[in-house]
Amino acid sequence: FTRGPGMLRKFLIALSLLGLSQLALPSLAAADDISGAAKVRSGDAVVIGNTRVRLGGIDAPQVDQLCLNTKSERWTCGIAARDELAKYAEGKNWLCHARAIDRRGRTVARCEVGGEDIQKWLVRSGWALAYTRISKDYEPDEAAAREAKAGMWQGAFIAPWDWRERNKKTVILGATKPPDGAHAVLLASASGPVAPSPDC
Repeated sequence: FTRGPGMLRKFLIALSLLGLSQLALPSLAAADDISGAAKVRSGDAVVIGNTRVRLGGIDAPQVDQLCLNTKSERWTCGIAARDELAKYAEGKNWLCHARAIDRRGRTVARCEVGGEDIQKWLVRSGWALAYTRISKDYEPDEAAAREAKAGMWQGAFIAPWDWRERNKKTVILGATKPPDGAHAVLLASASGPVAPSPDC
């Protein structure tokens, strides 16, 4: 086996092609962007075209989730989170940067609506929590919402990840001191006594 100038030339060509393909990667990543009008399904899930998008780094209450207001009355905070997102984003273009595919087949993405980080808006407005198991990006926004008693923070609620698991020992969050028996109310579902699947 001899290594002549022809072999060296082939090797250099292969290296240069590999280098060019590496330069092309950012444009391939840009193809993972999803843009257009969104149909809001919940406080942290939308559909753009045929793509189901899960807003990454946050967790909003499930549509069926109950919270307590400042008078300790039940209200459907999951529906409120969904509706506030729909109202805020109405008629605006979405641009989502895909990060991964979750176990339910949804594209996990960081999204901008009208140029604004929509996850940041949701957390700062008190309609979602920073999902710190995944990302710490929105912790300062959650602290600001808690301080301002924005959205869910004005009353009492259970973190969406605890609500899905129905953990009776979970901490009740929010500014309102919950009444006796609040765990039972907050762990209930707006649609009835049967808890939804933890995969919500």
